[in-house]
Amino acid sequence: MRPTRLLWPACLILLVTACPAPGSRSSKSDHPASPAAKTPPPAIGKADPHAAAVVKELTDAMGGQSAWDGLPCFRFDFVAVRDGKEVARFQHWWDKQHGRCRVEGPDDQGHRVVAIFNLGDKRGISFTDGVPDPDSATVHTRIQNGYERWVNDTYWVMMPFKLRDPGANLKYARTQTGPKGEVWDVLELSFDSAVGLTPQDRYWLYVNQKTHLVDRWDMLLTGDKPPPASASWESWTQVGPVQLSLLRRFEGRPVMLRFENVATPDHFDESVFTFSRVRS
Repeated sequence: MRPTRLLWPACLILLVTACPAPGSRSSKSDHPASPAAKTPPPAIGKADPHAAAVVKELTDAMGGQSAWDGLPCFRFDFVAVRDGKEVARFQHWWDKQHGRCRVEGPDDQGHRVVAIFNLGDKRGISFTDGVPDPDSATVHTRIQNGYERWVNDTYWVMMPFKLRDPGANLKYARTQTGPKGEVWDVLELSFDSAVGLTPQDRYWLYVNQKTHLVDRWDMLLTGDKPPPASASWESWTQVGPVQLSLLRRFEGRPVMLRFENVATPDHFDESVFTFSRVRS
């Protein structure tokens, strides 16, 4: 499930720390509990005041940062389209509450691969064409590819909710008027050198001053030369408590990314994280 270069933007900024799975045990002290300490505020990335204000308006327009953070589960398909034809589909089941993922899609040879793993330690199981992979080396490779797929695909769909993560650096670049008279706040995003898989990636987000939603982004990915590639953010759709853009259309290229079967269920059937096929 190694993604193509086309489908490889910057990584998620902060890896998910897995919570105990249902039924697991946590230790308890026999001593009286000490007074509760104040919970420190969550760490956030760097941003100038103007950029921080624009991001707050953006995430509020999408339903609120707390609404996204509080989702127990997230389901979607990442669909690549070229010349109007679907060329690849990767299906995701993300148990956000317990830090588990199922990623399903074709590998480089066209085999149907399923990787089921814990985001905290990247341990799990895998299947190829419905059959359990027999050796640990194959399982490791499948899970690593599945993890990279998860990193890539989730970032495309939920990036605005990651803008204030530790290691993200935001600055207000400029105000710009679009071809239809829309006015954008343009934010420039870069990353600390130790962040994620591709920390040299850079983005420019065009946030509509009227809707407070992203209309497009420019991206200069690791290894690419200027000018940046551009893609529109279209089909803003209410999905549970949040609003998401479900279409990316690349400027000057016959390529689109669609997000389909998007849902925010309360839970997944355990077959999702157990078997080669999901129970319908």
